[in-house]
Amino acid sequence: MKQNIVVATHHKTGTVWMSTVFKAIARRLNANYVDFWSHYGRLDRVLKTPFILMNHNSIFSQHAKELRREDVRILHLIRDPRDVLISAMHYHKNADEPWLREKVSGSKDAPYQQRLNSLATLHEQYLFELENATGSTIEAMLDWQYDRPNCLEVRYEDLWDDRSMSLWRHISSFLGFEGSEQDVSQECFWENCLFGKASRANRRHARSGEVAQWKREFTPELARAFLSRFPDALQMLGYEHGDHWIESLTASSMPQAQACTAT
Repeated sequence: MKQNIVVATHHKTGTVWMSTVFKAIARRLNANYVDFWSHYGRLDRVLKTPFILMNHNSIFSQHAKELRREDVRILHLIRDPRDVLISAMHYHKNADEPWLREKVSGSKDAPYQQRLNSLATLHEQYLFELENATGSTIEAMLDWQYDRPNCLEVRYEDLWDDRSMSLWRHISSFLGFEGSEQDVSQECFWENCLFGKASRANRRHARSGEVAQWKREFTPELARAFLSRFPDALQMLGYEHGDHWIESLTASSMPQAQACTAT
């Protein structure tokens, strides 16, 4: 590896997918794989070259200097915020991550997951998610600095469609893989991708993985709530050129008024 690599994702934008792929690459190439938040307080001591640094929320705080290193190339992955909302809400209803059992401010001190599942309708659950965890994820995507010359900006949707792996070959080249390293990178991507060899059992975090789920999940009411919370997010991230997308939605897109069984 002629470059060190930073992989910056956001919650439900392919984080587990990319973590699995790059762990496999690091293992095959004898690189030092480092989880950013697991080593946050001692990152300076554990970043031994060549390294692959994985950050699941793209917030670097006091370690932002690592992004400016001349020997670092960055892969930053985003996803349509509407699909992030759908994926995150359903995941958070049943996931076993510790923070989901922590109390939510302003919610009668109920744990996040308990509060989410106590809401009577899917619409209410989506609104709760939008105002809390997913709202923070979207804000992080908007706050990212998108003009870094050493960073390749990639959309989850484009990776999902990359059956020929032409995009992944471009990513591998940009990140500095050469010769046989390119072959290793491509093999690891295919063996661990959501549409390749990876079995359903190995991708428990993926409820669907499909793109544009919002087209069948969003109702006009949910779309208006989304636009009220994030009026410019879709344009800023390049997913829409205006608000015309709401016109394609119908009130029957999803039975959001239907009662949900708490789990």
